[in-house]
Amino acid sequence: MKINRHYLILLSAVLLLGSCSHDNAYMEDSLNVKEHLLTAETTDEAEVELPDLSFDHDFTLHDDFAYFDDLERVVEPSECGPTAFDAAVSETINENLDIYGLLYYDTYATINFYMSLVDTSEQFFGAEGEYTQLMNKRVRNLEKFWNMSGEIDVKGQHNSNFENIELMRETLPYITVPGTDIEAFIQDILLINELSTFLIENPFVSFDGFAIQIDNFFGKGQDNIIVISDGIVGVMTKTGIDAGIIWTGILAHEWSHQIQFKNNWTYPIDPTNIAEATRATELEADFTAAYYMTHKRGATYNWKRVEGFFELFFNIGDCSFDSDGHHGTPLQRMEAARKGFELVQSEKKNGHISSTQQVHDAFLDEYDAIIAPEL
Repeated sequence: MKINRHYLILLSAVLLLGSCSHDNAYMEDSLNVKEHLLTAETTDEAEVELPDLSFDHDFTLHDDFAYFDDLERVVEPSECGPTAFDAAVSETINENLDIYGLLYYDTYATINFYMSLVDTSEQFFGAEGEYTQLMNKRVRNLEKFWNMSGEIDVKGQHNSNFENIELMRETLPYITVPGTDIEAFIQDILLINELSTFLIENPFVSFDGFAIQIDNFFGKGQDNIIVISDGIVGVMTKTGIDAGIIWTGILAHEWSHQIQFKNNWTYPIDPTNIAEATRATELEADFTAAYYMTHKRGATYNWKRVEGFFELFFNIGDCSFDSDGHHGTPLQRMEAARKGFELVQSEKKNGHISSTQQVHDAFLDEYDAIIAPEL
């Protein structure tokens, strides 16, 4: 199946089907930047003669993947205007967008998505590894908190992947059409790196944030992976939110999806309505993430700091109510997070951690109240 990644939709759920029904999973992906790219001004207005590059290939998914791209809109729109994140996105793109960025961003984003999955090297977080210690600490804490030791691979995504020839050499055969000259392809990428002011300098080259369950992808058996990029955290910090809570919040949200994958839960909605199912799983991920982030044995943030993160997080992509996989309105998502925080406060035993099933049941009890703000 051909992938067209002309834009990304931040943390939007796309149903992935494994070889068996119990392997179904939702993949979280990235922000819709197409509109910003189309309206941005390039830094190079002169006519340029583009090299004859080998980037006009179809990218094909492994047979164990299937995408449902055309989800029906089921969530009624609420009032939502430009956000602080929108401003940060436009500012970042306009810093150094050039003709190469306009033409090849799609290709770079696709390749980087797959390089993040293929990469088995020791992981680091932040362009210089400056958040590696924090993320390793959070992963260990999440494993203990949810009793999921060693079950999830958490990976960073970086612009520097496009300087890693061995990683490109390992990844490209899986995603280019048969017969592609891989070494020539890599040389084309390295040439673009030199010519462009945007690729590989701009944060949008690494702008994924997703959770995925893979069934025998690349012949490696089932794997549960979370990928968080340097770029998405960097752009979010421009709005004034502390980077540490952004890394933690995205990780906690994606970890919540991994809990859903593991348990294959059902929800009180029409199971044939994929978009409605997406909203339910997203609201639960917000609920569960807030529970962990505010718990004294979790990330230990106070509600004010968590609320500030979620106010930004929930407005990424949620103004586009016609978009596929809409996650619920900002009001609904904040209500879900608040209910997760309230669950922590309601637990009678100090420091008690509810099981994943208990948290799931608590979410279902609150579901009608959570979606009520927009009904």
